[in-house]
Amino acid sequence: MAISRRNWLQMTGAALGGAPLLQGFEDFFRPASPSASTAQTMTTACGVCAPECGIRATVQDGVLRFLEGLPGDASGGGALCGRGSGGAGLLYDPDRLKYPMKRTNPRKGLDQDPGWVRISWDEALDTIAAKFGGYIRQHGADSLLFLSRGSPEPWARFINAIGAINRVDHNDICFTTDSVVQRYATGGRSNSYDFENSKYLLLFGFEMLSKCKIVYAQGMIRAKDSGAKIVCFNPEHSTTARFSDEWYPIRPGSDLAVALAMINVIISENLHDREFVDNFTNFKDFESRIRTHFAQYTPEWAERLSDVPAAAITRIAREFATTRPACAPAYKKSLTANYANSGQLTHAITILNILAGTIDRPGGRYFPRRLTIQTMDQVYPPPAFPAKTGVRIDGRDKLPLVTREDHGMFSTLVDGMLNKHPGRIKGAFVNYYTVLGFPEPLKMIEALRSVEFTVVIDTLPTDTVTLADIALPSSTYLESTGLMSRAYEARKPQVVARQAVVPAMFESRSIGWVAIELGKRLAPDYFKTPTGAWISTSALLDEQTRRAGLGANFAEFRRIGIFDRDDRFVPRTTFATATGKCQIYIPEFEARGYPALPDWRPRRDEPSARYPYYYLTYLPPVHRRNSTQNNPIAHEIMPSNAAVIHPMLAERHKIRHGQMVRVSSRVGSIELPAHLTERIRPDCVMVAHGFGHRSRLMRLASGKGARDGDLIPGWSVEEMLAHGDFAGSGCIMDAVVNIEPV
Repeated sequence: MAISRRNWLQMTGAALGGAPLLQGFEDFFRPASPSASTAQTMTTACGVCAPECGIRATVQDGVLRFLEGLPGDASGGGALCGRGSGGAGLLYDPDRLKYPMKRTNPRKGLDQDPGWVRISWDEALDTIAAKFGGYIRQHGADSLLFLSRGSPEPWARFINAIGAINRVDHNDICFTTDSVVQRYATGGRSNSYDFENSKYLLLFGFEMLSKCKIVYAQGMIRAKDSGAKIVCFNPEHSTTARFSDEWYPIRPGSDLAVALAMINVIISENLHDREFVDNFTNFKDFESRIRTHFAQYTPEWAERLSDVPAAAITRIAREFATTRPACAPAYKKSLTANYANSGQLTHAITILNILAGTIDRPGGRYFPRRLTIQTMDQVYPPPAFPAKTGVRIDGRDKLPLVTREDHGMFSTLVDGMLNKHPGRIKGAFVNYYTVLGFPEPLKMIEALRSVEFTVVIDTLPTDTVTLADIALPSSTYLESTGLMSRAYEARKPQVVARQAVVPAMFESRSIGWVAIELGKRLAPDYFKTPTGAWISTSALLDEQTRRAGLGANFAEFRRIGIFDRDDRFVPRTTFATATGKCQIYIPEFEARGYPALPDWRPRRDEPSARYPYYYLTYLPPVHRRNSTQNNPIAHEIMPSNAAVIHPMLAERHKIRHGQMVRVSSRVGSIELPAHLTERIRPDCVMVAHGFGHRSRLMRLASGKGARDGDLIPGWSVEEMLAHGDFAGSGCIMDAVVNIEPV
């Protein structure tokens, strides 16, 4: 019965007798029983970025209410960044993909309505299996393209089981050069830095404070609190630059010159850590060549290229070498993918760390100490995988060192699909990538439109989803499970349980589940246990948990939530290189015709009369690349991007703050408002990455801002090799631009 004023008066008796009033309250306003509302705190792990910080999630009545840092977690230190704290915005985004869908409109483009029709998972999987199986039989497995990272393990097994050679990822615009160099120089890439015990931090564009990598930010803060000196080279007076003791507005792309000159000073003055260098490196074996090579790179030479005073380069090199322990970190994108000379720069910075004697030592870059968690292939050994033969669509086969890392090449993919091998790719599966992540995204859209049949799995209806023939709804990290072994702050082993804080919403599924279901249809022998039963992701996780000694099964471990083993950190005395030592001079490079020591290489593009300014892109701390612009919390803070320029540059072109401007490069142009600030060099234009979504199904992000990638030229493998970029950098900031008011 609805409560009206009249029946309310009837219930209360209107005579204020008391009892009817209380009776009415009992009938209509009885409080819920205590069991009707329960709050539960759960341990899980973030999925916004690679450190996967531990989370304590509060769930009430089956709804996620609050996310906070997990006490005792090594990655987050009990805290979360803004992106991690706002994770519920992704989970409950009303624009989420909810069901498998198929396209009914054969025309594809950002301005086309796909005409989605809801289908069942069985229909979606059967259709994909039939299409992909047919392409393999008619055209070979190299006719399939997987735009995806090589994880999780069931997904990697599926790709291997069907013999697909063309798995392409974004690592060339992220950290490929670091992986290539570290394999031969120190024995492998690592993300672990002992900042808090460093006494001197040398930062070449290492912009971790404003990228919200809490694990790094906390370490750097502790280092400074303990008296460490921090020196920063960056064209922008960024958050990290302001935090540093010294900042040098270096000319974009010239970091390599400064690093080479510092090596010159340290070697010529014999300031290196002799105990480490003599015992744990190949310096003595190639000493004459090393000294001769670096003698040409003087601080005065570097000043002319970098705008950093020669006296400062000399002093900083001496301080870095003698203030021990010291560290020069390298990480994703910041210097390992920005320029065509990033491979050389990564090698030079690695040599600085070797000379400082801090490879796998306190205060330096170390290899994570991790608990052994068996892989899927160890738990369920597969039959031999078929050989991967045929055309490598991104041309990676011409870069053997990159091929060994099994990284793909976003920057060369378009050239392969449209120019070198047009029509070769018949079927594509895109796993959580958007076209905004590519150089020249409009060309990538053209490349995808040339594919006969495309599948996209994602959480949101991105621009890439609008090009799909079948769209699949992906679960989020807050609906997923796994064992998160620490690899950033990892001086001792730690594992955190990622568990679903709520059941997967609607009909969303994980890519691991999709892999097994497609495997049953296309490669069944690879997805069975020794007993003949189908592999399941939950049974695999239970077995991995048990074999790691974390519990009888995952359900038991997730109740604990976090595991620590208090091992003592013992520095390595041998390294996983061919010689067992850190290699300054890399014979493996020389054997392939590449320089064994880093040499000076200029940028790919230099300023000209037509394009006189350097182009910089950056990742704002509010967003995760191009995937959070539709998150209502992040969107409210930063809904769009702008062209960030110095007032002197603005005055030159009569540009006012907030005025619309056109920024142009040799491959395209974008229009967006100008933002004037003195925190950037006057010869630079800087634009935040991640904006410019055009899918009308993303109601907050759609039409907001400009695609920064429209100004970034892709390139071919042949161009890479001609420039000496054998380590595969996507050189995403080698562009030069012009700017003018609209």
